[in-house]
Amino acid sequence: MTADLFINLILAFIFGATVGLERESSKKGDPHVGGIRTFALISLAGALAGIFIVHQYTAVGIGVIVGFVLLLISNYVSEAMTTKDFGITSELAALTTFFLGLMVMIEIIPRTTTVAVLVSLVFILSLKAKTEKFVAGVSKHEFQAFISYGIIALVVLPVLPDYSYKVKDMPVVESILSGMGVSLGQFDNLDLINPMKIWVVVVLITGIDVFGYLLSKFIGDRHSFALTSFLAGFVSSTSTTQSLALKSKGAPFVNHLIGAAVLANLASFLQIFLLAGPLNPGWMLSIAPAILIMVLTAGVLTVYYLKRKETAVTDEAATQKEGQIFSLVPALKFALLLIIIKIVTKICLILFGKSGFIISSVLASFAGIDAIIVNLADMAGHTITFKFAFLTFLIVNATNLMSKSTYSWLQGDRRFARQFLFSMLIIIASSAIWLLFF
Repeated sequence: MTADLFINLILAFIFGATVGLERESSKKGDPHVGGIRTFALISLAGALAGIFIVHQYTAVGIGVIVGFVLLLISNYVSEAMTTKDFGITSELAALTTFFLGLMVMIEIIPRTTTVAVLVSLVFILSLKAKTEKFVAGVSKHEFQAFISYGIIALVVLPVLPDYSYKVKDMPVVESILSGMGVSLGQFDNLDLINPMKIWVVVVLITGIDVFGYLLSKFIGDRHSFALTSFLAGFVSSTSTTQSLALKSKGAPFVNHLIGAAVLANLASFLQIFLLAGPLNPGWMLSIAPAILIMVLTAGVLTVYYLKRKETAVTDEAATQKEGQIFSLVPALKFALLLIIIKIVTKICLILFGKSGFIISSVLASFAGIDAIIVNLADMAGHTITFKFAFLTFLIVNATNLMSKSTYSWLQGDRRFARQFLFSMLIIIASSAIWLLFF
């Protein structure tokens, strides 16, 4: 018991000293911000309160806690009246440090959780300089953009129905077609639109720009888009590529945007392992070399574009609207395009059925290949052979990559579209190499 008490006291001292070290390094001569000694003593005071509570002197322990809180409040009021600075960051840090010492001693939560709280506290405190710089650089126009995105993602999205509306759910469409003498028949159950899923695409495209902007404030424009695109590529490489293509129209660093777009597609290649592996390990193992070749090729292209020297800014880039963070209209146009593609795809599936498997898969790949990969993994080795499934995968993957190039050409910078198309052709060619050995 004595040994545990001693260890906990040492931990409380270390925790407080760690917070104090961060405060010491950031106070820059401000006498009102405590340092290592102050926060070490605060944490030890919390540990002292914990000792009283553990040894059944609960009233004394509570008295120590109340006394510390009153001391903290009186100190805050005194300094606030003197300096006219009403910020409470240091006071909250002191209160959290006190309870860190208390938690270490009474051990009502796992020690790892206490350490996690300590790390989070130090991390948040260390962001002060960067957050101040970020806030100082945010204009009214940018703030309005954040509010607009908040409405798009947090207000509109949750209220949209997560339901796939079919032709039979649209009486107007059904009556119009009936008046034209068109019999719906098997098209009654044709899915037309799922409002929530379509709006997710809009949220993702605009969100990539917003998240990339926020990162750019901390790590710079060029690096922010690469990191954002890699993460977003696991969600939707198509939407990510579209977002970067839109951004290329007004960006002075097109090469970095191309590299980020290729990186997003690299992430989607890695995702194939997660989609097909659990469903059909045998088929996944047979096509793994082809996917690894694609990943390696995309990685080399990414490094090439990220390291490539940028050319001069175009007149179009020079006239870019200052402070513009995201564009909603192009995202809506892209969502509308996806709706049309999905409807056409489903019509083909109804008309052709299994006999048009490849045709329908190719058409479906314009909207994404995740569902196709799952379908192929489920059928490979059963309904179709491994080689036929692999051949179908190569075709739909090539179609998907070319469709992204088409989207880039329609709404992006021409240099971005050409270089991205060239990169996708190289990846497509590299993926076909394994077909020679299959």
